[in-house]
Amino acid sequence: MKGIWLLVIIALFVFFPMNNLWGQSNHDYEEIKHHNDLKGTSRLTIGIGHTHLSEGKIDGKTEWLTLPSWILNYDYWLSNKWALGLQNDIVLESFFIESDDSELIERSYPISSVPIAIYKPGKHLMFIAGVGFEFTNEQTLTLTRLGFEYGFHLPNKWEIGAGLVWDNKWNYYNSWGLAITISKLFIKH
Repeated sequence: MKGIWLLVIIALFVFFPMNNLWGQSNHDYEEIKHHNDLKGTSRLTIGIGHTHLSEGKIDGKTEWLTLPSWILNYDYWLSNKWALGLQNDIVLESFFIESDDSELIERSYPISSVPIAIYKPGKHLMFIAGVGFEFTNEQTLTLTRLGFEYGFHLPNKWEIGAGLVWDNKWNYYNSWGLAITISKLFIKH
């Protein structure tokens, strides 16, 4: 886990000082910061977090599991309040869960991919909803995702935030994830 945090810290120091990345000016960042003008903006996000399961099985006992995860998301802002995106995450461990039908199933390093809609009612808070899939070698599950993000603009069109999502894997199990994220904004003129 220390290696993951070290990579995040190194990435912050490497990318933050870069001015005019991809030929974009600080004027674009100021427009977003002061006028909240997101229409036409793309956002690429990476994050690190934990996925929590209340129905995990260890040695036949039901236990609460906290599993490390990575996040990679892309969003495109249709207006200042609405965006469409794709949220992707991978849980970095295998685990067993008991389904609603008392069936014991293994989930080996599940990867979730969820098309989402985002609603941003104010300056920092964003609400998320979508339906997607969780993929493993054993079985693909359909899921519904609900959640929210809270973010802050940083210089050079960067954003740092935290996200909380709840996933319902239809007829199988529920999980929720908490993540710290860093995003790069790509502003279209």
